[in-house]
Amino acid sequence: MKKLPLAIHCVLWCLLVLNPTHLLAASPNIVLSRALHFSAPDGTSVNLGPGKYYIEQTGPSELRLTPEGGKPGITIQAEPLTHEQYELFSAMALTRPHRDDEYLIELLLPGGIRLEARGSTKAPAKPPTIIKAPTPIPQVPIGLETEVPVSIPTPTPIPSQPLQEEQPISLPSPRDSSSPNNAQLYHAPNLSSQGTRVVVDQHESGKDPLYLSVLSPNHIGLTMFEQPALFWYIAQPTSQSVDVLITDEGNTQMLLDIRMLPPVQPGIHKIELKDYGIRLQANTTYQWKIILQGRLPGENHTTSGWIMRVSPPANVAKLTHLPSINATPVEPLVEAGLWYDAIWALSERLHTDPTDMLSLTQRANLFEQVGLLPPAQQDRQHAQKPSAFNSK
Repeated sequence: MKKLPLAIHCVLWCLLVLNPTHLLAASPNIVLSRALHFSAPDGTSVNLGPGKYYIEQTGPSELRLTPEGGKPGITIQAEPLTHEQYELFSAMALTRPHRDDEYLIELLLPGGIRLEARGSTKAPAKPPTIIKAPTPIPQVPIGLETEVPVSIPTPTPIPSQPLQEEQPISLPSPRDSSSPNNAQLYHAPNLSSQGTRVVVDQHESGKDPLYLSVLSPNHIGLTMFEQPALFWYIAQPTSQSVDVLITDEGNTQMLLDIRMLPPVQPGIHKIELKDYGIRLQANTTYQWKIILQGRLPGENHTTSGWIMRVSPPANVAKLTHLPSINATPVEPLVEAGLWYDAIWALSERLHTDPTDMLSLTQRANLFEQVGLLPPAQQDRQHAQKPSAFNSK
């Protein structure tokens, strides 16, 4: 990433001075599961204990983290860089492990500006006093189906991509592509264990209706890419924060933990794993979750699904060499049971051309085949009235 010019640093600093409301702490937007060690602007070491923090920019190369509970904020050194999420309407924070013992805290700002703080899981030679945040209180989602854990054999790492030699999982053979509305039939892959999708579909008396779902099948969905895109759907606008989490099957490693700040618009939303440096290991099952924060403790809503990267048939694996997913034909992906890749290809085509009737119809058919009826209905409505389509 390129460093920002000095002129942009000065502009950022002026904006901070002229807009003091930006410095007011709000609800926390990152969660640390372990103690981390960072550098303060003066070069001294500061420790962040496990807990919830609100993260904000306080200077051209500084971040302040305010623990939940009203304790004083902690300022750490950050490097001003850039990002490619130019469609951001509000700041977005994320935490992720890096190489060796490094750990990153990043704040993505609208307009392509990113502040990155590099910490470590190892304590410095002379341990400073640890500043602890309150221990997070477990939040129990309500109105959800029961999640059923899956049991997958120990994965065998595969060093290169695309995966063509190892095929430990039996994928469906190509089938007849003739089906209504130019859409193919999706056939679930033959896996020894199946994950269960959790959907929030709330229609309770006295409460606003709510439909929130990851766009995955009701089993372990497949991809052939190391860094696919994931999609989720919310039917109503919300003024609450939305958390995105990705973990391995045993919840031993957190790959992604970010918060999308409100407002969040209704419709289909995308998460590109390449934007966060996340690479899926072959034959490893991952669970991903979308958590809509409630107005009160205990009122969170969680939807979740499962994904696995596999070795596809040779005729499909060669598609990874195409210049973009937008150019990838959908039919071979559906025939091979690669759910996430088929939805990704169709969604990218619709991002390029929101009035693409064929892609809208094909995606709606796939949604209907796995029981995702509200997003399917949205696609069919847009196919009937393409001018009303609002691309995400």
